[in-house]
Amino acid sequence: MMHKHCFEALDKTLRDIIGYKDASKSELPFGGKIIVLGGDFRDILLVIPKGSRQDIVNAILNSSYLWPHCELLTLTKTMRLQNSDADTDLKESKEFSDWILVVGDDSIGNSFDGIDKVLI
Repeated sequence: MMHKHCFEALDKTLRDIIGYKDASKSELPFGGKIIVLGGDFRDILLVIPKGSRQDIVNAILNSSYLWPHCELLTLTKTMRLQNSDADTDLKESKEFSDWILVVGDDSIGNSFDGIDKVLI
């Protein structure tokens, strides 16, 4: 995860560069160029030194003016499962893949004092 200002700076730079030759492109996000970003929004949030929860939430890309122009695509198939030869490896990989998704969806674990515990 990167601060939203990084993406906004890239947007403004591309608008300036591309808008120099074609002024109509300066109105489009990223100067009309398609930008592919990869990541996991369930990953760790940004670290804002001495920042509050509100500061951290306001720093992510979802709170940027660019977010409405983004198209979110999700992976639906675990490619690791496609390359396994043995049935036992396939079963273990499938179980691990399902477990990772359940942990990522925050639907596993017992909450004690705001701390979730997951059996590994």
